[in-house]
Amino acid sequence: MRHYEIVFLVHPDQSDQTQSVLNKFSSIVKESGGTVHRLENIGRRKLVYPIEDQFKASYALLNVECNKDALDEIKSSFKFNDSIIRDLIVTKNKAETELSALSSQTEQEDKENLGDKEEVIKPKLNSADEKPEEKENTEEKENTEEKENTEEKENTEEKENTEEKVKVNEV
Repeated sequence: MRHYEIVFLVHPDQSDQTQSVLNKFSSIVKESGGTVHRLENIGRRKLVYPIEDQFKASYALLNVECNKDALDEIKSSFKFNDSIIRDLIVTKNKAETELSALSSQTEQEDKENLGDKEEVIKPKLNSADEKPEEKENTEEKENTEEKENTEEKENTEEKENTEEKVKVNEV
């Protein structure tokens, strides 16, 4: 039996089927007397270029040791499964059991993205806490300015009225 690495991409609208497809391929290998060394549902990632007008896909990876018949059955499953938009089967010299580079890269990006979001959220929360106070202060300032403006208008109107009365008295 030979060692193979099988990578396939699942259409983003049917990404919930990724785990079931992995389980199906795993059972095919086990039924033929082979072994599954690594089984990874890497998850949804952005594609480098669009495939079938899709910009994202769900990635899955299998490292197996199986015979030619099991591999042929998996290949035929790729042809007849519409949810799989791309596949790749590579012959390996030995069994790969550690975490794949793509999976570790995805985990690292997720951690970085979560870290960025937390850092972004924290300042927003702090500034949001400060903004209501600023708004209250600006509202108070606006209210006092409005009061002053109305007082000034009233004073100017009173002055105009008194000036008119003085003019009327002079005539």
